[in-house]
Amino acid sequence: MRTTTRKLAAAVLSALCAVTVASCSSDGEPAPGQTQLSPAQRLAAAKAKVDAATSVHLRLDSANVPQGASGVVSADGWGKHPPAFKGTFKVTLKGVQADAEITSVDGKVYAKLPLIPGTNEIDPKQFGLPDPAVLFSPDKGLTTLLTATTSPAAGGQVRQGPEVLTTIKGSVPGKAVTDLFMVGDSNGSFTATYGLTDAQELRQVAIAGPFFGAGSASTYTLTLDQYGQPVTITKP
Repeated sequence: MRTTTRKLAAAVLSALCAVTVASCSSDGEPAPGQTQLSPAQRLAAAKAKVDAATSVHLRLDSANVPQGASGVVSADGWGKHPPAFKGTFKVTLKGVQADAEITSVDGKVYAKLPLIPGTNEIDPKQFGLPDPAVLFSPDKGLTTLLTATTSPAAGGQVRQGPEVLTTIKGSVPGKAVTDLFMVGDSNGSFTATYGLTDAQELRQVAIAGPFFGAGSASTYTLTLDQYGQPVTITKP
């Protein structure tokens, strides 16, 4: 009976190994026949997944923003493809913080701003802000940083909620960062740390560098989740 039980357990384990994506090797290395992607290939695969998603939830946080600076402090909202966005931004203007409800759709940006009645069309450049919908452009948005990253190298693993992410670190040209976020030293050097799931789904992007001029050192961290959820974004 014990022999039969052991054979049955071995058969079940073998079947699980055959149908699961993860390798069943004890050392965590890919099973025979599986191909281990390079860090650059993983970043390219992550870019493709974000670009293909119908929608993505995005949260942005900042650290070490200089006192008295002007720029984005945080944001929370939804992006869609074709590029569109709705959510809330917290911005600082010479040290004074304010919240703004932003909708960007069909190439136009609308904002509900403090002390101004209603929701109005704005030019985000006048406020030193990027068009948030552009963040979700496959050609000009956030995912272009993944393929612009130089010397990407695998880092350690970090836990984010119930998930364990593999980190990939590299450098990003200053111009690529400033073109996207409309803030920073275009001649400076920025470092990026990406957090990816085993399925190459991008969960986190942390970019550190001179966002507020040469000699400064601030960090913006973007968290992406809830890929493909039903989201409607229309002109307010």
